[in-house]
Amino acid sequence: MKKMSIGIPIFVGFLLILLLPATLIFVAKDAMTPPDGGVLTDCVVTDYVKAGKHVSANVDYVNSEGKTINASISNGVGSRNTFVGAHYQCYVYESNPFEVYRKPDKIGLIALYVGAAASALVGLVVVIMLLKKRNVQGFLIKNGQHGQATITNVVVREDSSGFTNYICDYNFTDSRGQLHYGKHTFMNKRVSVGNYFPVLYAEKGGKMISDIVDN
Repeated sequence: MKKMSIGIPIFVGFLLILLLPATLIFVAKDAMTPPDGGVLTDCVVTDYVKAGKHVSANVDYVNSEGKTINASISNGVGSRNTFVGAHYQCYVYESNPFEVYRKPDKIGLIALYVGAAASALVGLVVVIMLLKKRNVQGFLIKNGQHGQATITNVVVREDSSGFTNYICDYNFTDSRGQLHYGKHTFMNKRVSVGNYFPVLYAEKGGKMISDIVDN
């Protein structure tokens, strides 16, 4: 058994607690900042195209000279339902009258901030779990006794990155003949019920802790 590198929880923390939330907040602020020089104008949808959750639309608006101009909304209408005749507040630009920029919805900004907070919270939980696992590994390496574990149950799950995880329940008998139970996850290593693996175990704070040695 090798003790988990401290770099793993640090990397996870950087990714989920700092990088991803910062990116979402940057995207939120960028989305809420329209290009300079536009004039907020009432625009009416003349036609639209829906592709999945994204909706693009063309609108009519009246320019400063009183002429009706048909233009496309450069940032679309997002995932919102729309219809011919719907009104949107859009920024109109004299330099490009045939393309307008829809005033961003505050709900989109809120969703991105909520996503950033959720990422930070998940990251904090994952980092705590990794540090706890690393602490257990260190304790077992220093104080653990060797035994033999038997796999009693296997659940196979494939995560979004394409890795296959074999989440296993196991039991083992300690040096006093007492039966104990544990859980271990194998990554991309096929495991079946009844397989045997070496295990390290030790008592800590009156509780038996253990982990399968798979490296």
